[in-house]
Amino acid sequence: MVNEKLIQLLNTKGVLNFDTTDATFIVFNAIKKLLGQFPSKVKSEGCIDSRIKILFNDRGMFEAELKLADDVIVFILHTNAFVFESGNPLMKTSYVENNSANATCGMISIYNFQSDSFKYDRKNDIGVLIARMFVNKEAHFFVEGKKQLGVLFNDYSKMIASPENLSLLIESCIVHCLEVDVVIPPVVAMKQIYLYEAQSYNLQSSLAANNRLGFKFQKESDDVTDI
Repeated sequence: MVNEKLIQLLNTKGVLNFDTTDATFIVFNAIKKLLGQFPSKVKSEGCIDSRIKILFNDRGMFEAELKLADDVIVFILHTNAFVFESGNPLMKTSYVENNSANATCGMISIYNFQSDSFKYDRKNDIGVLIARMFVNKEAHFFVEGKKQLGVLFNDYSKMIASPENLSLLIESCIVHCLEVDVVIPPVVAMKQIYLYEAQSYNLQSSLAANNRLGFKFQKESDDVTDI
């Protein structure tokens, strides 16, 4: 006879994980739809310099990107469900305490790259995590991020993944990326390159863009800290 505890876990945690990842997938597709509409939306609402290109690229089921000016913003859907550590402040909110299932979330990571990194295939260039979006089975969400990204979307109990809220998230990510400049690396970081790089690649590909985008997520910590 199959262990009753095993059956119980399959029907609770197993189902919860599926419900959560399914809800996150729906939200991700809603984000992709809004990203796809963004280029025409901008062009219809105001004049921009003809040199500025705004392009959406659907990279499959789990990735999407928006290129605008010098930036590329990449949205990545993770396929697993996650649970927050007991010490996370969200675990102490009434929304989670009243229903522990609300602590299980899917995750969408948002990265910023320089557009020339893709254009010139500069494989050494770094993309920086600017936000992490967490979605539960009820399509409630909150965002960990820097500045406005970590302020506008932190009311987990009330923040629903509506088109209006998702549009605000997308536009907030864009504003954050456009406001942050590329920082010149110190000379000691660029004083040498390897011979094989000079022989095998365009030299630009060996000079990684150091895009200082304002914060990083510390390993083994949920804190968001300045670089």
